[in-house]
Amino acid sequence: MTQVDVDWKYQPNPEGRWSYSLGSIYRSSFYSSGKFDYNTEFLELNVAPKYSINSNHSISLIFRYRIKELFDDELTDEKRIVQQYNHSHSLSKVKLKGRLRIEQRFREKFNLRNRYRLGVSFPLNKSDNSLKEWMFTLDTEALWSINPNKSPTYDQRFTVSFKKPISEVMSFTFKPEFHYVDYTHDSKSIWRIYAILSMSL
Repeated sequence: MTQVDVDWKYQPNPEGRWSYSLGSIYRSSFYSSGKFDYNTEFLELNVAPKYSINSNHSISLIFRYRIKELFDDELTDEKRIVQQYNHSHSLSKVKLKGRLRIEQRFREKFNLRNRYRLGVSFPLNKSDNSLKEWMFTLDTEALWSINPNKSPTYDQRFTVSFKKPISEVMSFTFKPEFHYVDYTHDSKSIWRIYAILSMSL
């Protein structure tokens, strides 16, 4: 999978608790089901106000619109409303990070998804030049989805990522991810490998 993220952040008061972000995500795949085949998954537009409770805790409300029909007539555009809580704690040389999300997803059918991610990150190398540092992150995420007229589904994700800044505003992330989907009913395993280019303005 390849992904390009662009994010613009605005903070009216540098010492204030409120900030706002506008962003877009473009995701595509080159390899799927045992063959090479370029395919655009979606183009996402999002906006999010954020309130920092303190330096380690924050809450935000995210509005997302995923454009899919433009690339595949058989797909439906997806709207999401996300309530999010982030927390982080520094433990010696390791940083512990957690994220709770409650998502209302409007697709062919409405879907409510609750998810919690917990992970640790630390630099792989030390350098006076921040552009030469690699950041390693290991995390897992539990997902609980509720669908109308269907039993709840439970998923688990495990991710390893290697992130390196390219410039003051750009970074590259290599991220293998393992999905264990619907493990209480019709379980299946999915592997995905992401190459992500991120830009923060």
